[in-house]
Amino acid sequence: MLKFGKRQVRSLVALVAILVVAVAVAPSGGSVFGYSPDTSRGIRPIQFRSNGERIYFTGTSSSRLPITPTGGNMHMRMRGGGCASCHRADRLGGRLMPRFWITAPALTPSALFGARDEPADDDGHGDHGSYDDAALRRAITEGMDSGGKQLDPGMPRWSMAEQDLADLIEFIRSPDRN
Repeated sequence: MLKFGKRQVRSLVALVAILVVAVAVAPSGGSVFGYSPDTSRGIRPIQFRSNGERIYFTGTSSSRLPITPTGGNMHMRMRGGGCASCHRADRLGGRLMPRFWITAPALTPSALFGARDEPADDDGHGDHGSYDDAALRRAITEGMDSGGKQLDPGMPRWSMAEQDLADLIEFIRSPDRN
């Protein structure tokens, strides 16, 4: 059995108290390291304007056909959800937990479909070119970027009906509703 002195116990209690307070008062209702999927930069809608928006936020379809992820980060596998779990409600990307040093890239129309003459590290998309609908389909279902390179293993590979995939891409192409 381990024995701790009074000083060590006090230090441990102080550390736990600091962590509890930090999480309780953090912005976004408990955001740690800039990440909190349910309350991240932007508000999750109560009603969805389209099937694509529903899929983006919930990982479920209004058609009730299955949408299943393979792989993905631990948080998404434990809590479920859709694209917003990592890419956030405002589609500007965000830090992933528990690997907070990795950032999910932005899924805005300008970040994905805009002109990309040079690598743009500021949006998290690295050195590949812009996407078209076919390349975005491959990214969602096969985990390949527009340049043909494998995406991070934290990105789930999604299996869904063709119409659901088309609806999701249409939503991602749309301007941000915020």
